[in-house]
Amino acid sequence: MSQQTLDLSELQELKEQFNLMDAKLEKQRIINEKMLEKSMKENLSHIERWYQYRLRVCSISAPLVSFIFLVKFFDQGIAYWGFCLMIMAVALLELYLDRKSYHALDISNLPNLSMTKATENVIRHKKYRSMTNWLLLVPGTALVVWTILIASNFTWDLRIIAITTFTMGVSILWGLRQSKKNGKRLDEVLEHIKELRG
Repeated sequence: MSQQTLDLSELQELKEQFNLMDAKLEKQRIINEKMLEKSMKENLSHIERWYQYRLRVCSISAPLVSFIFLVKFFDQGIAYWGFCLMIMAVALLELYLDRKSYHALDISNLPNLSMTKATENVIRHKKYRSMTNWLLLVPGTALVVWTILIASNFTWDLRIIAITTFTMGVSILWGLRQSKKNGKRLDEVLEHIKELRG
């Protein structure tokens, strides 16, 4: 009888320990999920801000600067007002392509999608980003050269050419770096979705 009581007591103790361990594991799982969700939100928030900045530049800043430049230098000839019109055209093209990339990603709904759908969105987004880079390569290069020519007043002022080239080069490299970082952030988001859905 006492042996049976002892066995029941040990069993009860084991059951309590198991319940305690189960509760700790559940708490750890919830903490892990919260950390994954927080990291995912931070990554997506960064990408959202990046897109909002790009969309503002393309829809407001570039046309505004071009218009002011156009009004100021219209009498200088096609070398100047043609440059302004090209900035506006490139800004509109970039705005269109950025909006397509942004909508393909569907940032606000991405964390709630299934792994398959989220992966499809990210792949479609990356395809649009790659297409944007290729489509803007030629007009972007033309704008860089044109900017250098205007900054140097169509002369071989090597100091102005060097400063303008350096400044624009840094700006372009920064943009490419940010785009690459966003790609890594999206890969992390997919990993988090996979872990949360798994």
